[in-house]
Amino acid sequence: MTARVAEPQISQDHGPISIGRAAALGLLLLCIYLATGEYSNRYGADAFTNAAQARAFADDQDPILEELAGFEEYNGIYGWFAVAPGGTTAQYPPGTAIWAAPFYLVDSSFETTTFEREAQDGTITEVEVAVPSTLAPATAAAALSVAIAIAFLFLTLAENLPQRTALIAATIAGTGTGAWSVASDKLWQHGPAMMCISIGTYFASKDRFAASGVAFGFALLVRPHTAAIAACIGLTVAFARRSVRPALEMGVTSALGLVALLWYNNVVFGSPSISGGYGGVFAERLIEESPWVVIERLIGALIHGRVGILWSSPIVGLAMVALVLCVRKLPAWAIGGAIGGFVYMVIQLRANRVTGGSGFFSYRYPLEALMVAAPALVFSVWQWAKNSDSRQRLVIVLAALSVLAHGFGALMPTNL
Repeated sequence: MTARVAEPQISQDHGPISIGRAAALGLLLLCIYLATGEYSNRYGADAFTNAAQARAFADDQDPILEELAGFEEYNGIYGWFAVAPGGTTAQYPPGTAIWAAPFYLVDSSFETTTFEREAQDGTITEVEVAVPSTLAPATAAAALSVAIAIAFLFLTLAENLPQRTALIAATIAGTGTGAWSVASDKLWQHGPAMMCISIGTYFASKDRFAASGVAFGFALLVRPHTAAIAACIGLTVAFARRSVRPALEMGVTSALGLVALLWYNNVVFGSPSISGGYGGVFAERLIEESPWVVIERLIGALIHGRVGILWSSPIVGLAMVALVLCVRKLPAWAIGGAIGGFVYMVIQLRANRVTGGSGFFSYRYPLEALMVAAPALVFSVWQWAKNSDSRQRLVIVLAALSVLAHGFGALMPTNL
């Protein structure tokens, strides 16, 4: 029998974990998110695709969107759809639409509206589009997923920090990052992915690795490369404890998500692939893209003029520096989360551009990585600043600037 290796403890100064506080925080954030969310067309190509697919699932439990037949011609403008053997369907994995489908049980009808399309020569034509009769269920699904993600982040932090500190940190995470201005604003894939990641991280912090793997398994149905996050947490803890059990438990249960994804893609697209409606373009980029381009994109994720993390969430930049300085004091599961977030970003930016398109404020691709790295980042800032008034003042200033920036982003129109 392998002995369990003792891991660093962040703090012993915390009381019984309050589920009530987590629920209250989640409810408060949900109200904020619903008040500032987007409910009108145009909804943005990515979010519109998820909303249309969720409505279809609720309507007849069928992935085929008969009302959008032939709409692939407008990919990138109004949505992202693929031609499957049975007809037109969303090119995305099904997880986001599955999460949002119950919200559309209230009203699964659709209607036809007209958008204007401007050609390169300036000519404007009108395009008729079948859209869900209401986008409120889609936005509500996004808002709730992010509120749940932050509530579970609080529970994770409160296991290791004073509850007041954990509550403040989780609130900043929910309002001083793209969690507010992007993930909760529309039905992107980010909200459901962040929810699953946060739940999975919480269970990993409680040594419940099988349950953690189940949560990451559903995350895989939303964004398949979140599998790298689960692998990094499981392997890091396994290495620290000199036991394969954490990695094995997480691997087996998270693999259920992979099996479900392969089954779905086989049924809908006729091939048991991971890429599904994306085709082979992202897989090819993942293999062929130059490492130098990836490094450039990683730097761009931090300082790009429009989507750089540091401009709208400077508190995250400070937390990254603190993480480097305090990493030895962190538990293995938190370190694994930080490593997983980095690996996730490498995969994301190797396969895709840094900007992530348009129709949102600041950044969106790093959201999943920041979610899983959040405990390590918060623990590091706490360790770095706890005995210094000047450092605490700096944290307060940068956190306030981050909240103000994303509050502005949440209120400004981004649906063009």
